[in-house]
Amino acid sequence: MEKISLKLHEILTLDAELNGAKNQQTGEVTIKGLANEKLSLVVKYHMNELSKKVAVEKQSVETLREELIKKLGTEEDGQVFIKMYDEVKDEEGNIVSRSLTENFLEFNKEYDTLLNEVKELEYRPFELSELASIETEANYDVFFKLIKAPTE
Repeated sequence: MEKISLKLHEILTLDAELNGAKNQQTGEVTIKGLANEKLSLVVKYHMNELSKKVAVEKQSVETLREELIKKLGTEEDGQVFIKMYDEVKDEEGNIVSRSLTENFLEFNKEYDTLLNEVKELEYRPFELSELASIETEANYDVFFKLIKAPTE
């Protein structure tokens, strides 16, 4: 086992690289995910173990994000949200000016600070040869850091 230090936003990216991701509005698959590729059972096992560790961190980030939304947001019809813009309208109802709200700016600042926190992740390095059969158009930047390339 080895350890790697990743920022929390990289861990969220790694989750999508491993498990795939969908567009939340359309449901369209935006990234298939390495765990959904045809791989040996051993490689799938180690990806699954890594995915479990990543899921714990993802859940922690999501919980903190929801708490921040509750702290800075307002409740309307049973849902809490952060208003993005303050708008000034003329007599006809046309928007004359628009500015980001203080709470939205504060949310972005605090959430960005959280996502830049570094977490150490223990993993089993993947051999480049184990992944040689995968053909993909996707770029798995964070996962590539976990591959042990052969030395020349």
